[in-house]
Amino acid sequence: MQKFGSRVVLVGLSIVASVALTACNVEGFFTKLQDDPVWVDPNAAAAAAAGTADAGGPGKAVYGRICAACHLGSGKGVPGNNIPALAGSALATGDAGKPIGIVLHGFRGPIERNGVQINGQMAAWKDQLSDQEIADVLTYVRSAFGNAGAAVTADEVKTVREATATRTQPFTEAELP
Repeated sequence: MQKFGSRVVLVGLSIVASVALTACNVEGFFTKLQDDPVWVDPNAAAAAAAGTADAGGPGKAVYGRICAACHLGSGKGVPGNNIPALAGSALATGDAGKPIGIVLHGFRGPIERNGVQINGQMAAWKDQLSDQEIADVLTYVRSAFGNAGAAVTADEVKTVREATATRTQPFTEAELP
């Protein structure tokens, strides 16, 4: 009788664990239990249905996978944690060569944005993202969050990638192309 009772307890615990893990699978955070966490904009379907310019395209998916964890889904960043906002950023929407260089090689060092001192470091993505993915995500950033920058092409990214191919360190603000 003792063995039977143990098996029932183990089966019961297995069922409880399975239900608990399923319950922790918060919609909009994981799509399947084995997925890596990915931020999903809860308003994306409504924006796409309304046909707004902020519906996203392929760059929004890259942003959600790579950028949103730090810069947030709103693009507001966390200046108190040394993560600058992309929303309303003149750097993000100005000359495309600068944000291309940042995404390719990373960014480090002190900057001041809206009167707030930020001294963080962003990772380089040149080895993880293709020219097209970088163009897509920057096009999204330059047209989302109230920004109004021009689209970025894969050829522009390729040009900056080739021009900065020997770079081994993240850019500082003064060094941006």
